[in-house]
Amino acid sequence: MYTVRLMMIFGIIALVIVGCGGGGDDSNSTSTSSSNSSSTTTTPPPSVQTIINDGTACAPMGATVLVSGTVHYERVFFSTTASGLDYNNIQPRPVRGAVIQALGVGGCVMASALTSVTGTYSLAVSPNTSVKIRVKAQTQSTAGALWDFAVKDNTNSNGLYVLDGSFATSGIANSTRNLTATSGWTGSSYGGVRSAAPFAILDSVYKAIQKVVSVDASVNMDNADIFWSVNNSTASGTPSAGEIGTSYYLNDEIYLLGRQNSGTDEYDEHVIIHEWGHYFEDNLSRSDSIGGGHTISDILDMRVALSEGFGNALSGMVTDDPVYRDSYDAQQGNGSVINVETNAATNIGWFSEGSVQTILYDIYDTTADVNDSVSLGFSAIYNAMVSSEYKNQASLTSIFSLIDKVKEDNVGSASAIDTLVSSQSIDVIVDRFGTNETNSGGNATNLPMYKLLTDDGNPVIVCSHKDNGEYNKLGNGQFLRLQVVSAGSHNIVATRVSGLTSSDPDVGVYLNGSLIFVGTSSTNNTETITANLNVDEYIVEVHDFSNVDRSTTTGGNVCFNVSVF
Repeated sequence: MYTVRLMMIFGIIALVIVGCGGGGDDSNSTSTSSSNSSSTTTTPPPSVQTIINDGTACAPMGATVLVSGTVHYERVFFSTTASGLDYNNIQPRPVRGAVIQALGVGGCVMASALTSVTGTYSLAVSPNTSVKIRVKAQTQSTAGALWDFAVKDNTNSNGLYVLDGSFATSGIANSTRNLTATSGWTGSSYGGVRSAAPFAILDSVYKAIQKVVSVDASVNMDNADIFWSVNNSTASGTPSAGEIGTSYYLNDEIYLLGRQNSGTDEYDEHVIIHEWGHYFEDNLSRSDSIGGGHTISDILDMRVALSEGFGNALSGMVTDDPVYRDSYDAQQGNGSVINVETNAATNIGWFSEGSVQTILYDIYDTTADVNDSVSLGFSAIYNAMVSSEYKNQASLTSIFSLIDKVKEDNVGSASAIDTLVSSQSIDVIVDRFGTNETNSGGNATNLPMYKLLTDDGNPVIVCSHKDNGEYNKLGNGQFLRLQVVSAGSHNIVATRVSGLTSSDPDVGVYLNGSLIFVGTSSTNNTETITANLNVDEYIVEVHDFSNVDRSTTTGGNVCFNVSVF
């Protein structure tokens, strides 16, 4: 798995993934009304398209008849013997919780509802009127738990995917119209319209929503869009041309890959839910992750390790399947497989997304493994992550801050959680700052992960290196806990003391996770921020720009004196 959520250090840029949708069929059958009269409707197969705006409401109705039915999409399942998709295993699945409408001639909306958990619907329409049924790749709730998620085409004016039946008379009796969105697979390639894709994506998101609703029936989720297209590729460039680079989340938007024989994510449930997990952090919880490229065995910045590990673990929790799978290459026949429960990462510790995913999944699941006697379910992780204490913590988000809150909420399981955490080469977590951690990730300068700093002018040494890679790896930057005891204007100064002879230190100041001051000048070997600070606890981050610029020809070991006065 190689999902990317790119952010610049002390700034943000977007990187995307795409998915797409296509045609289908309309199977119409006859049903009998309460008066024992019936009507039969025969129509051509439905078509998939994208729309920008809804039609207006139709004129008020008098007498009505019911048009009912079931909506399905075709899901392509993964092979049980290989790593990619198995096109010999395509099965219909219900379109659940989706907006469905009866449209009159001219596109006016005659009736609207949501499909049930089994994909059924029933709409009251005027009799003897030309009507077509439209199902949107959109799920929403306007009472109790609130949400609105839609699958759109970033290569077609961000239009919403819809599946349309054909116009047919509603007659004088109740009738049935069933719709099926098909995969478009012709035997060796996607030669037909891929109408199932947006509804497969929507169903994965629906599963994630229901997991949250199962522990929080009054949750209020921000609206979000999921962008997918058959043109979405691994090329980086213009999203409207499908050049999204990879799957990612940014600012209430998820982009998914869709170009066949390269990377298609519409049937990769774990990938979709992983990216939705970043939405969850951003909207319901908190994430301080800087994103960037990552693999299961990377030694990562602790913020990135938590966010990516959580996304992987969440995909297992939502599906109740710990095997994370991602399909790609010719005929989507290859793929990556990660078991989030049995961590196979070579570098384990607080800096490993592999360690994080295993800890979190084992807290959730009911399976007792070696070193795992914890079974707290999804609510333990959810409650910790949405708590005000977690969202407003002075520390940055990491496995330390999350597990500290989970232990605080579940005192009776604290010892078992300690055993689970220790099995991943992480010391017993005693606070949100990882104060007693001894696993340095191979470089002693990485510890302690937070150096203590006050506004008395006394310098503290921190170092920056690229032993584990650049941009978002452990050691690229280091953190200090700044205790301000005297409110007012302060100078925060970082000055080179050893290592690279020509350095470019950058400094960021965080308050409860929000970046409030930045120093990124190109002045050689020193950086200064002048800032008004209140009596409070701040986090100061220092790195050398050459270790986060993604250039293999720059960077190296360098240390700085940091002082505040």
